[in-house]
Amino acid sequence: MCQQPTLHDLLRRFARSHTTVMMLMLLTVLFVWPHQVHGYSTAPAPAPAHKRLHLLTFDLDDTIFPIGPVVAEANDAMISRLQTFGYNANNDEIIAASKQIRNELRQAGEALTYTDLRKQSIRREIMRLTDLQHHQVDDSVVEDVFDSWLSARHASADKYLFSDCVGALEAIKIQHPDAIIGAITNGRGNPLFMPSVKDFFHFCVSGEDDGVFPKRKPDKGIYEAALETFRNLRDEQSLDSLNWIHVGDDLANDVGAAAMTGAKSIWLSTEEEETELPSWSTATKEEMDRRAKLNDSAKKHVSSKISCLNELESAVMHILSIEG
Repeated sequence: MCQQPTLHDLLRRFARSHTTVMMLMLLTVLFVWPHQVHGYSTAPAPAPAHKRLHLLTFDLDDTIFPIGPVVAEANDAMISRLQTFGYNANNDEIIAASKQIRNELRQAGEALTYTDLRKQSIRREIMRLTDLQHHQVDDSVVEDVFDSWLSARHASADKYLFSDCVGALEAIKIQHPDAIIGAITNGRGNPLFMPSVKDFFHFCVSGEDDGVFPKRKPDKGIYEAALETFRNLRDEQSLDSLNWIHVGDDLANDVGAAAMTGAKSIWLSTEEEETELPSWSTATKEEMDRRAKLNDSAKKHVSSKISCLNELESAVMHILSIEG
């Protein structure tokens, strides 16, 4: 005959079963709950849905600052410096000299950097105001005046940076900390000499550089030079899987030319399209007609279009997601 459990036996069995239940509940809390609670998960993070950005390059003029007021202030500084040497210079005369020099070069089938063009224009203005011949103009004065122009250009570019430029660069640095950031420009602008943005940029390639000139935009040579600079910075041996995005305001120079070297392009385009050349431009009508055709051809290479730099990070992520 089975013996009936005493009250003591029943209490002891209950205690054992209760301990087991509590242990199971504790294990559940420790190993299951953390994986299911948002914001506190020990489960592996899902793989990103986009590729990693390796290289981001920018045009400068009218992309991160407006070129009009920048050149105007640089020209004022140039005239002021000429006046300190006793020359009552006139900027309109210097522009006219630049156009004349370019016409002479075209007829001779020769090319000249923008730097040398401006220096020759300064020299001719001094010749116009004096009885000096070309070889009699003091080279040190020409260099001094040009340096004043260039320093003012950098300072003015920094001063007139688009209001959303720094914020856009900060966002890129946060979201893509390993990306190399560079500038590709035909002229003498250089973000490495602009205090507000110099810490964001790793390099600047100019159409004036030795080994680049005369292959400036829209020639792909200047973009190939940028790739070489990137390769040296990153010690990259293969660029087959490079994720490179270029940002610029010019369809022919930025979008079309960058596409020839494998970059995806973000076109910065405002609603206001300029129909007239700035007064300081030395471009001919033939050059502008040729540019218009290149612009039309480049439109098919636009990967993303933005109207301000505030939209840059979203455009970059969109391109990387599509490519991913």
